[in-house]
Amino acid sequence: MKKYIFPLLLVGLVSCGSDNSGEKNSGETKTIVKTFKNEAEMDRQVLELKKITEASDIVANSLHYEKADGQMIEVIGHLDTANVLQILEEQFSEGNGKTNGTRYYFLNNGKPFVIQELIDQVNGENQEATFIDRISYYDSKGKIIKTKERRASFQDDVNGMKYKAAPLHPISSQRAMDALNSEKEFATTFQGFVNQDMFSYIILGADDPNGFTTALRLDYKDQLVNILAADPEKYMGAHVKVNFEVHNDRGFEFQVYAGGKFVD
Repeated sequence: MKKYIFPLLLVGLVSCGSDNSGEKNSGETKTIVKTFKNEAEMDRQVLELKKITEASDIVANSLHYEKADGQMIEVIGHLDTANVLQILEEQFSEGNGKTNGTRYYFLNNGKPFVIQELIDQVNGENQEATFIDRISYYDSKGKIIKTKERRASFQDDVNGMKYKAAPLHPISSQRAMDALNSEKEFATTFQGFVNQDMFSYIILGADDPNGFTTALRLDYKDQLVNILAADPEKYMGAHVKVNFEVHNDRGFEFQVYAGGKFVD
């Protein structure tokens, strides 16, 4: 099983909004910025965005980024039928045995109005884990206005609990967008090749020995790969953009290179 993912699709989409009915005007998507009166309206819009993106089944993945200490981030953009980004899903880990989980950014005209965190938080030296389901609400200017949460030792226990008011917990969606668009600390510069078993991989990442990297399996070689392979040292740190596919083989998910080019 495989799905085709083209991360360059999302460049510029964050500034767009969309009419949730999918109406079109002169062949273009009509932009509507919603105004919410209260928390209940925001909650209804969250449910509507879930329905819209589930029905469209259009996603755009970031690359799967990791660090040597086990830190990880991968972002999935959920789009509507007009290819407008509506929900960001950020899967992350702070390292081996540390806090990990998923954050969902629900967007209104490209800005989060609700952020939900589903997190296994690891506390203190005893490594005690607490599952937290936290929801925060934001106004049209991006200012946080309310946070509520429920927490327990296990997720199954949390699901039956009611939310309680919690201290404001503001979060920015910028890091998730940077990962989705391979920018800043997630920039894709050439970092070499690795051979493992019968496969070879191209390694990309920020030009930083302690930064995030990602590996894509090379099932074929195009012009970019041939140029890089001819003189890897010369092109070390060169900025490239790639397309890729995500394959799933018996529950094991991996990235496969699907073409790329140098970035000036």
